[in-house]
Amino acid sequence: MKGLKSGGQSRYDLRYHFVFIPRYRKRVLKDQVAKRIEQLIREGCRVNDWEVYELAVEVNHVHLYMGAQPKYSCSHIMKILKGGTSKRIREEFPELDEVFWGINATFWADGYFVKSVGSVTDKVISNYITKQGY
Repeated sequence: MKGLKSGGQSRYDLRYHFVFIPRYRKRVLKDQVAKRIEQLIREGCRVNDWEVYELAVEVNHVHLYMGAQPKYSCSHIMKILKGGTSKRIREEFPELDEVFWGINATFWADGYFVKSVGSVTDKVISNYITKQGY
């Protein structure tokens, strides 16, 4: 099958669409901050051997369409990407402290949206399983 990757004991093609926002949905993802966020996300994905299919940094949210190995949960991916970018952005752009109040405030909001993405519909999978013989 096209697009399949191999792990030690698995064949997979896992793709996710993530959307995440800055704390308070502040409109701070612009100019140099947006460029740096994009660089940091791409770097984090490269280091972890994740594929970035599409990445859009909007003024108050980020869309990331990516692929990852089955050993990584969605929450782990977000922990790595949001945690790493938050720390670096707060260090490199100290003027954002005024926006996010205080030394312990995080850059990103706690939650995120994620949807698994694939080329096969639920109906196709259901039909395939139903037609399997024992």
